[in-house]
Amino acid sequence: MPNLARLFHNPDEVVDALRESLKHRDVKGVLAIWLDDDSITCVLPEGQRLSGHTEIRAGLERLLAKQALFLEPIACISHSVLGAAIYDTTEAVHLRADQIEAEFFLNITLVLLQDSQGWRIAHLHASHSTEETFDAPSTAHGLH
Repeated sequence: MPNLARLFHNPDEVVDALRESLKHRDVKGVLAIWLDDDSITCVLPEGQRLSGHTEIRAGLERLLAKQALFLEPIACISHSVLGAAIYDTTEAVHLRADQIEAEFFLNITLVLLQDSQGWRIAHLHASHSTEETFDAPSTAHGLH
């Protein structure tokens, strides 16, 4: 679906591009880093499961309608195998660029796949992290 102009040579570039696009409320930029495939999925922090570019676009538009999201990685574990990478990360979320204290924390799992256009997101699962469930990844514990 999206016309992909940028070739991501490693999965870290995709994760950085995601954070940058969310910071600028750039829905097109976020969508450009997803696989061009109808099987892509996303689970938003509120638990809503989205499938395909149309649903993910609508969900991102709702998510970014009121404010930008500034994600600051607190901890991240990544695993890569031939053509696939999984990121398990805890992110501090700020709603303004100058905000020092995090508004809240998210646990995010990203599944990235490599195709002819480089690395792209196939699945994103985000969930709120509370003081009771805050668990910065220190060992691999699988997908959400």
